[in-house]
Amino acid sequence: MFKQSILAFSALILAACAQLSGGILGDNVNLPPDKASAETTSRTPAWDNTILTWARQQYGSSLYEPVQTFYGDFTGDGVTDALAWVMFTGGGNSDMLNVALFRNESGVMVYFRSTDDVFGIDPRNVLFMPGRITLTSTMPRPGDPRCCPTGSQNWVIDTK
Repeated sequence: MFKQSILAFSALILAACAQLSGGILGDNVNLPPDKASAETTSRTPAWDNTILTWARQQYGSSLYEPVQTFYGDFTGDGVTDALAWVMFTGGGNSDMLNVALFRNESGVMVYFRSTDDVFGIDPRNVLFMPGRITLTSTMPRPGDPRCCPTGSQNWVIDTK
């Protein structure tokens, strides 16, 4: 519970700073081009609506919209899957994050699972590969004021 409270408070501060600073650019994830597919634009309004509906059912009025959604193939089956960056209030003045994965099952995005070991704000450089997704988020560096993170962190999500 303590970790969640600290995470929620940190996410709130990071979100406020990113809005004030207009976002912060971070490091790129370096992967061989033949092994990764960048975020695709082959999304459909139905997929966006399915993911948003799922997020609204999970978090109701606590949900911050819009939900950031990235598309690519993480299952290796040749069809587009999704990663949703879902921010919601944890109560009081805290924010929470759910990084949710959705598999494409016969053209419909179906919730697969969430990962609880990715943090930060401003997700970017999202790359989908069979069995994993890599991305970068803004994170505080040692000595950064809580309001204004200047660092970035690369993350690898195992999608198996």
